[in-house]
Amino acid sequence: MRKIKLFLVLVIVSTCLSGCMKKKINVAEIIGTDQMNVDTYRAEFVIDENDIRQVTTYASYVFVAEVTDYVKTKYLDDYADSPVTWYKIRVKENIKGNLKKDENIVLTKAGGLRRGTNLFLICKEDILPRVGDTYLFSAVIFEDELYCPMPNMVVRIPNSENAMEDPNVKRYEKACSNPTEEVPDGSRYKSKYDAGEG
Repeated sequence: MRKIKLFLVLVIVSTCLSGCMKKKINVAEIIGTDQMNVDTYRAEFVIDENDIRQVTTYASYVFVAEVTDYVKTKYLDDYADSPVTWYKIRVKENIKGNLKKDENIVLTKAGGLRRGTNLFLICKEDILPRVGDTYLFSAVIFEDELYCPMPNMVVRIPNSENAMEDPNVKRYEKACSNPTEEVPDGSRYKSKYDAGEG
């Protein structure tokens, strides 16, 4: 009788564990899609994230790139409510700055999967890039990586073949050519992926 009870307990535990394992999601497959369960938060930034001139002036780099892979999710200060998503990207065109092109480099984005859940956390009106899609990125340098911390720093480009003709790309190009003095110019910070770096 004791052996039967022990066997039943083991079966129940293994069934529970396999059920839990099935529920674990593959972030790379669903990130940036409507399959994500999303919770949003509001945040205040050092610049007006709705002013494209401020965004592009503040950014160290503005460029068009394809997202080639999801790398991992990390948590600032070990809090589950401060996820940062790490991607591999391939730069197609530089608008501000001179990042290496045609090789995989790392980009980090504020937001991502909350630790121990299937819930994604992103800033209101922001997006998380999807692997395989092309985006216009405005990135600062944070902890030695390219980082997009706020809305309007990642803009999806639907037609990757003619990305430089996209109206949003044109708008960001215009903003880059007319920086504002309201915020510090981020171009003084160089990335380890800068094409001019040894």
